Amino acid sequence: MCKNSVSTQMCKGVAMNQERFNWALQELTGRQRQVLDAFLGGQSDRAIAQSLKIVDNTVKQHIKAICKKFKLQDETNKYASKRSDLKDLFRRYKPELVRVVTVVEAGEIFATPESKPNTPSQGTRCRRVWGRDRLIKQILDRLTNLQEAPILSLTGGAGYGKTEVASQVAKIARNRNLFADVLWVKARDTDLVDGCITQSERNEVLNWNKFLHEIAHQLDKCPTERVCQRLKEEKRLIVLDNAETSQVEEIVTNLVEMLNPSRVLLTSRMKTNAPFVGLIEIEGLDTASSYNLLQDEAKYKKIPALLEASPAQLDRVHQLSRGAPLALHFIIGRVLDDRALEPVLSALEAASGDVEKFYEFSLQTAWQRISDYSKNVLHYMGNSDAGVTWEELLGAEKIEKLDCQQALRQLRRWYLIEDELDAKGNQRYNLHPWVRRSLQGKLVDKWEQSLQKLAEIAQWKFGIDI
Repeated sequence: MCKNSVSTQMCKGVAMNQERFNWALQELTGRQRQVLDAFLGGQSDRAIAQSLKIVDNTVKQHIKAICKKFKLQDETNKYASKRSDLKDLFRRYKPELVRVVTVVEAGEIFATPESKPNTPSQGTRCRRVWGRDRLIKQILDRLTNLQEAPILSLTGGAGYGKTEVASQVAKIARNRNLFADVLWVKARDTDLVDGCITQSERNEVLNWNKFLHEIAHQLDKCPTERVCQRLKEEKRLIVLDNAETSQVEEIVTNLVEMLNPSRVLLTSRMKTNAPFVGLIEIEGLDTASSYNLLQDEAKYKKIPALLEASPAQLDRVHQLSRGAPLALHFIIGRVLDDRALEPVLSALEAASGDVEKFYEFSLQTAWQRISDYSKNVLHYMGNSDAGVTWEELLGAEKIEKLDCQQALRQLRRWYLIEDELDAKGNQRYNLHPWVRRSLQGKLVDKWEQSLQKLAEIAQWKFGIDI
């Protein structure tokens, strides 16, 4: 039986008003009120559990009970989460209890002591992210809007920073408690030829079955049969990085049935045409952001040729690079080695605005100038499925510690490697997918053969070694 007229009206499903809201709030137990205040304050379940000295599942049960008190449970879907509705209710009737969530500057690196360890930090070659604040906010707005498509695809060419943007979205989503959890799956061991997947000799393409098992593993190693339930009981964000090198159509077709209220963010060089997939195209950085990136790195690495560059030269860099962050980083590495900007601008002009052609030219130039130790390290990393540790490099290449340090320093100088943390917080060294594909595609082997022929000609004609 309901206790009074207000509760009777609520039991009959009468729409919420201020009086009914106040009654439901008064009906909460002391513990439920503690959990509610922390939840509305933006704390994660784990943080609430730790502060109240209870287990995570107890927090979940309290929040479910609170939702029930406010008549937010979904009788048609017992797994559906009403957490976002609960926050919306309090924003309307008691907004002072709800922490205002704003998207912070994209370059901020978040510290999250309660974050699950199985979401690694993605590799970065720059100390901050430039010019992506608006894009990141747009992605977060669409992911948290239940009227939008449940799957969002961030598309664009190689080197435009899709993974970097997705990584920032994941960090903000987790740290701002926009999602109960963030799961990250990377597909990266295949290449595309004419828009089709080519199978790596070492690894199979990520298909639905493998993807499902990876998600189950990240969901506390739950059985695959329970993945659907876990994705429906709380709003989770799944990021599938480099989706174009997976069987993405199969994956999204199966996954979409499990999503409400969970959401998916894809990064891909190719567009997915399914009606339940929304699209956002990533573009190059704007002129001001390109300048900021170049100047910041030039100051950090003390590169006079860039610090003293004229506005006209910087405009040419931006136009010819199309604002692609990878191209800008390769430019910095080349200018640092040449100690001059004009040769790099000439190379950009020769590429005629084709940034991937410029990537290839930049990698070839770097390959011709780096040491054999650096080449060996790069080859080893290219043949690895993911980032490698310091110990792995020393052991696999039988390289002395000092030589390995110098090789890594040289590869960083050319912006060919990325530093990242793995799932256990260990330092790893990784490659941009374009660089890995070039190494696996034997592109550098062609240059090595050309260098060998040049050396043979020099020895035969002039009796000199080069």
